[in-house]
Amino acid sequence: MDEFVPVCKPHVWGDEILELARILDANWLSASTPVVDEFEQAFARRIGVGHAIAVVNGTCALELAFDVLGIGPDDEVIVPDFCMFSCILAVVRRGARPVPVDADNTWNLDVDSARAAITPRTRAILAVHTYGHPARIEELRAIACAHKVALVEDAAEALGATVGSRQVGTFGDLSCFSLYANKAITTGEGGVIVTDSAELADKLRWKRNLCFGTDEESRFTHEALGYNFRMSALQAAFGLAQLRHLDDANQARIENAAAYDEALADIPGMERQPRGHWCHNVYWVYGIVFNPRRFPESRITAQRALRAAGIETRRFFTPVHRQPLIHTTCGRFPNSQRLWEHGFYLPSFIGMPASVPARVAEVLHRVARGERR
Repeated sequence: MDEFVPVCKPHVWGDEILELARILDANWLSASTPVVDEFEQAFARRIGVGHAIAVVNGTCALELAFDVLGIGPDDEVIVPDFCMFSCILAVVRRGARPVPVDADNTWNLDVDSARAAITPRTRAILAVHTYGHPARIEELRAIACAHKVALVEDAAEALGATVGSRQVGTFGDLSCFSLYANKAITTGEGGVIVTDSAELADKLRWKRNLCFGTDEESRFTHEALGYNFRMSALQAAFGLAQLRHLDDANQARIENAAAYDEALADIPGMERQPRGHWCHNVYWVYGIVFNPRRFPESRITAQRALRAAGIETRRFFTPVHRQPLIHTTCGRFPNSQRLWEHGFYLPSFIGMPASVPARVAEVLHRVARGERR
């Protein structure tokens, strides 16, 4: 029996232990210790921005970002219909209305649809860089500037991806990252918000820490509604070590993607993950989509066959317009609907056995031939 292959596995490089030992020796545990500052400064340098604010997770990063931008009831935020639902929850929790638009051929927010969705109530555009492939962020930035609305990037799945010479996360007024265990680098749970605005950075830090007063006399006087979204010293120390290996982590997934490209090239009726010539895709996951007119079996059949062969997969995100919590009464979403109905992603992680792409190809060829075993 072949070894079971999970869809993802976190990776520990080894020097995380040294960083944890250093802070334990210094008795640094809370968010107010120097190692959190060290991590934030290192992250900001790596991305190429002025400020990084570490928080407890990527969802809270988005919620805090929309808060400091003043997004609230009766406001509209343009969002991708095809994205992780936590992005939408961050908008909904502010009392704002998410306005979903369809995906383009990179599986990201469609630029023309986003432009058409602008109304007098639009306050922000949320650009999510899906599965490691950048959105058309320069064009979305131009739309946001033309209409004087904020641009927020969700780069949770694309740390290290670039558009031209710029890192994703450097285009938005605020940009958010996740450090969950399945991301390129991890702190177990964790997130980061980056910005070039000193004013927004100060407000983010204040709100992250319950809006405490700034001196001894006012410390326990709270003038605004804040959050306990602080990152601990333990997470920051782990993150410092992980950050040093970001390029290696991304390169491992890129090599996995190249191996899948080669192994799956002749599967009939199968679309592989896009790769725009104008950007650098870091392949956080490796996705495939079946064309039901050309592939003889369903997505479900293919996933079940892979599972039976010891290969875990994961169905694509449920589109916003299909979410029970969101009542979308208008709009057409053929691309995100197609991705949801017919797409899933395959295992990809640091240290993935080199035999996995060939194992996947063997199973999918068997399914394409209609073999049932």
